[in-house]
Amino acid sequence: MKKLILLIVITAFTVLCNAQKTDSTEAEIRRLEQKVVSAILNADTNTLKQVWAPEFLVNNPRNDISGNRDTVLMIQKAGMINYSSFERVIERIQFQDNITITMGYKTFVSRNDIPGAKAGQHYKRRFTNIWMKKSGSWQQIARHASIICQ
Repeated sequence: MKKLILLIVITAFTVLCNAQKTDSTEAEIRRLEQKVVSAILNADTNTLKQVWAPEFLVNNPRNDISGNRDTVLMIQKAGMINYSSFERVIERIQFQDNITITMGYKTFVSRNDIPGAKAGQHYKRRFTNIWMKKSGSWQQIARHASIICQ
């Protein structure tokens, strides 16, 4: 009987510790997602360089693949990622070891006419973001964004 009680206590403790770790990771990822939103709205490339890994890979809504962070930053500099409003809604988060996946949608208003979006109009896109813990910090390593048909 003592062994059974000890087993139950150990199991409960393990579950509680893992739940706290997951809650902490979720809060950190949500904070980073919003940090990216703010950095994009403010054209803050220094913050984006911290949050996006150098190998950041994007399957973008222009039906193309941006092969690394520098390519995405060039696209931003060219005015293709320049929003007057931008909101990201996370619908699901999944944790796998040192990888976290977020999925949801974003709404935005582009300042410029870009493929798939006219300046000043509201648009909605689906997204999947992949984060990896590297050297103790979370960095976004990949992203997929898709246009939702009007």
